[in-house]
Amino acid sequence: MYALTPYPITPIGCFMGVVLTLLPLISHVRKLGLGVWGFALWTAVGNFITFVNSIIWHNNVDIVAPVWCDISTKLQVGAGFGTIASSSVISLHLYRITNRRASIESRGQKRKRVVYELLLVIGFPLLLMGLNVIVQPVRFDIVEEIGCLQTIYSYVGYFIQYVPMFLLCMVCAILAPLTLRTFIRHRKEMDEFLSSGQGITRMVMACLNTMLNLPATVFIILSNVVAGQDSGLNQPFISWKNVHDQAPGLSLSSIVQTPASEWSEDTQALILVKWNEWFFVVAAVVFFAVFGTFPEMRRYYHSALWYIPERLGHKRRRTSELEATSDIAFNSNPNKQQRVQLRHNK
Repeated sequence: MYALTPYPITPIGCFMGVVLTLLPLISHVRKLGLGVWGFALWTAVGNFITFVNSIIWHNNVDIVAPVWCDISTKLQVGAGFGTIASSSVISLHLYRITNRRASIESRGQKRKRVVYELLLVIGFPLLLMGLNVIVQPVRFDIVEEIGCLQTIYSYVGYFIQYVPMFLLCMVCAILAPLTLRTFIRHRKEMDEFLSSGQGITRMVMACLNTMLNLPATVFIILSNVVAGQDSGLNQPFISWKNVHDQAPGLSLSSIVQTPASEWSEDTQALILVKWNEWFFVVAAVVFFAVFGTFPEMRRYYHSALWYIPERLGHKRRRTSELEATSDIAFNSNPNKQQRVQLRHNK
């Protein structure tokens, strides 16, 4: 593996990313909205794909799991857009709450909002996964150490993949400061919402995710634009045949194999490879830091740690509410004690 991330650091990090995104969902099943659920599940999908890929294609570019690559390369497109779409849903929901629009929703309006959120979190990622075949010159590219990746050819790829991401990142970047300003101005009016912690946690996650996604999306777009004809994204879309048979010996059924010796010598390629490796891990850490560190989560973690030992016959000491809240012992029958003292005085 490339020296920056010696094996097995990447698969371990990605596996922990899956765990960190799924743990908070255990205790927040009914409290979390579609945006938070979407962000967690798409992040877990992205981490799981990199976890599997980094194990299978460690120190090789062999074609060993073509069907897995067909599925995972499409899911990579969905996960990349899905996390940003989920953040935009969170930002929009917070903006509506702070502007007192969500509190007066009728049942029909709420149903319509849920439909829109489902379209953003699930529908559009699936649509982009399907549209990706338009700019897909080969079946997939196997990159040593990181596994299967999609390949894009033609400037149409900007509009299918990167422009939607950029627009949603801008929506989050615009709504976040507006929502934060309203929070600050009307803090007393929102005490109940703020005291639950839901508003603050969602605001923090939306802001952090915007700070993570927007610069990265801009960097990828600009780096491809600067690359000129060396980038497949800057090629014309002449016809379907031109995109899918644009190079001698290559077609939509071809599989490209890229050893680490090639991408490690190119600074831009190195940055993109490492970004693909660790983006979802960072997103998982952010998600867990926001939603997985509540005091109530300790009880769930404690129960999970004791699950297997209890099945093996070991019993843990359960602390009662009285022991947990006070060290003072109270007499359960004070009247009896008072009568004894009276007799003694006589």
